[in-house]
Amino acid sequence: MKLPYSWLNELAFNLPSPEKAAEILTMRGLEVEEISSVGEEIKDVVVAKILDMKPHPNADKLTVCHVSDGKKDYSIVCGAKNMKTGDCVALARVGVVLPGNFKIEKRKLRGEKSEGMLCSSRELNLGDDHSGIMILPEDSPLGARLIDVLGFNEVIFDINVTPNRPDALSAIGVVRELAAACGAAIHLPDASPLPADASPDFVPSITLEDEDLCPRYTGLVLRDVQIGPSPEWLKNRLEACGVRSINNVVDCTNLVLLEMGQPLHAFDMKKLHGERIVVRRARPGELIRTIDDEKRTLDEDMLVIADAEHPTAVAGVMGGLETEVSDTTTTIFLESAFFHPPSIRRTSKKLGLSSEASYRFERGVDFESVIPAAYRCARLMVELAGAKIAGRMGIADTKDQSHLQRLGARKLSLHFDYCNRLLGQEIDPDKIADIFQSLQIEVIERDADSISVRVPSFRQDISRQADLVEEVARCYGYNEFAPTLLYAPVSHPEPQKVDRKMVSQLRDYLTGEGLCEAVTYSFTRVDELKAFPLQDADLTHDAVTIQNPINIHESVMRTSLFPALLQAARRNVSRGNSDFGLYEMARGFYAKDSDLHESRVLAAVLVGNPHQEWRNQKSEMDFFDLKGIVDGFLSIAGVRRFRALPGPDCLHPKRGVQIQAGKKIIGFYGELHPSAAELYELPGRVLIMEFDLESLTEFYRLNQPAYRSFSSFPSVKRDLALLLPQGTEAQKVEEIIRRECGELLEDLCLFDYYRGKQVAEGRVSAGFRLTLRSQRETLNEEQVDSVVESILETLKKELDVSLRS
Repeated sequence: MKLPYSWLNELAFNLPSPEKAAEILTMRGLEVEEISSVGEEIKDVVVAKILDMKPHPNADKLTVCHVSDGKKDYSIVCGAKNMKTGDCVALARVGVVLPGNFKIEKRKLRGEKSEGMLCSSRELNLGDDHSGIMILPEDSPLGARLIDVLGFNEVIFDINVTPNRPDALSAIGVVRELAAACGAAIHLPDASPLPADASPDFVPSITLEDEDLCPRYTGLVLRDVQIGPSPEWLKNRLEACGVRSINNVVDCTNLVLLEMGQPLHAFDMKKLHGERIVVRRARPGELIRTIDDEKRTLDEDMLVIADAEHPTAVAGVMGGLETEVSDTTTTIFLESAFFHPPSIRRTSKKLGLSSEASYRFERGVDFESVIPAAYRCARLMVELAGAKIAGRMGIADTKDQSHLQRLGARKLSLHFDYCNRLLGQEIDPDKIADIFQSLQIEVIERDADSISVRVPSFRQDISRQADLVEEVARCYGYNEFAPTLLYAPVSHPEPQKVDRKMVSQLRDYLTGEGLCEAVTYSFTRVDELKAFPLQDADLTHDAVTIQNPINIHESVMRTSLFPALLQAARRNVSRGNSDFGLYEMARGFYAKDSDLHESRVLAAVLVGNPHQEWRNQKSEMDFFDLKGIVDGFLSIAGVRRFRALPGPDCLHPKRGVQIQAGKKIIGFYGELHPSAAELYELPGRVLIMEFDLESLTEFYRLNQPAYRSFSSFPSVKRDLALLLPQGTEAQKVEEIIRRECGELLEDLCLFDYYRGKQVAEGRVSAGFRLTLRSQRETLNEEQVDSVVESILETLKKELDVSLRS
């Protein structure tokens, strides 16, 4: 938005320099993108007077003019004929650069010297007139700059107004900001009502059919209007703002739009059928030709201003060509209204039509300025077009008073603690109150903790406590806040119970073994849980019942993944798929101590031989095939040492095991019990396995590869043939050997296990191979023997194990 700084100076007293004002506005959120001058391109053109004229001796169409700028005389060859001796003209002397980068040089034209150029309006980029040179007023001072004489030495602000600040889309809105920062007094133009010159009881006919899209519509009739050109001051002001001058009436509406931010529209009253206004929605397919001479098709979502017969304007966007003001207009219907912003935005977008009016209406204008803006414009028309007020203003408001109250001033409260906490700095309550008063936000009440204010209607962007804080920060000055480091306590996040990397590796491994991943429902039936023979209480006793199940078949949360996986296996078999493997990594749910708990498990079902190929012609897999798969993924999970215990009830009594690692049961695997396989109608051997992923994660994280420097000293190997009491677990022997060797033990393996005639009854022979290596020295015989003796003594003492002779 472009605004001349001189206009701002007329509306407020004692404003700072343009540069300082631009800095203030920018720091308060109204960015001044550019400061320019209207007359910058013609600043070196001066006023001169024609002393005498004579025809060019060698050219019939040229004239030789002798002119003076008050200090020096010049001879100028000119082709124009509209001047005479004594006229004041615009002179561009030698060396001056005119718009278009046209440099004036001294030259001879048909033998006569020319020491400059007499300029037309178009050559100075001041208009389109090129019929002759520009003739200036007789009293124009000689030698003065043309821009000073014409009042074109304007400083222009180009301001970027953000969408949430429609109040700043006007000269008064910008002045409010400057005055609040500088403490300057504002002088607003007179916008008080005018008495009627004729027909004091006349009120224009206005019908408001759609109150939601137009809560207020006003109209004022002016008669005896004399259409003509606007005075120079008005033309110059509009042109400085980038608006083309049309005529005195239209220019008055544009001036008020730029001054107060309220769009207005002037209709030719005599062209309105029935001389009445109807504010309504357009009818489907209704047509209107707008003032840009384009025919547009309307729909029922668009608001129009209509007369008794058809639309005369697209409300808030553009007027119609049929009722626009022309040179023959004598009676004006002046419209001023408030339109629903989203409606204007949609209409403008649908029609692909944007205007200065729609730009403001779609952001929201000041509801309480609708009537004053109309009177301000009427006063200008009385002054500049000789208009007379006919009767009273017609005002049509919505009957919904709550809607009107929302658009007017509103009361808000601000707690000082909230403000200080949000800004991170303590602001003095007196300063906060001063800021609000400078912004014309009335302070209603104040105590030690808070302040209550009444926000004016032109600040629709302030609707909550945080908005008031923003105003405090903006006016206090962002550069006044002391820089501080943000503080936030940082705690190390707890590791996930199930390691994602391990899950990804297990998924890749099982897929490579020919199994397909399955996804089953978390809901199931109680009878399905009871039917699965896995220690009955484990599946049904702690089951979580759903309060509002989708259906009776999904009334509890699953405690095991097997019922759903076996149902999936049955469906595959019934459809002719006899070789497959399914696995799922998901949650099981159970209730404990009146609380819901979850467990992450890996479960799998194998039918037939999912990995059948030319090298593997077995019709179905057996326990040992499954053991190979289990050993593989236990190795991935880092489970190196474990015990095999008898399996649960769901497994074949001779072909199933539970796995114990440390002191915890981490899972089981084996052949499904024949009765369970028969229950699910699964033929042959069905293999299943289930492992707790949280337990696997513990081993996975403990056994992550860690760097250890390679020893440069040689290793020593010793084989121990031991006699163990029958029933002694080899794992316990390993634990003692590892404990006694400590960091010297590099590797340990059980390489022999024998029970027979050569071994005493009740004893078994086990051979263990130890690999010892030191990181600091070469181990000698005495050191190795000492370690071996310590191992044998401890084994004898704790397990009654002796060295085999």
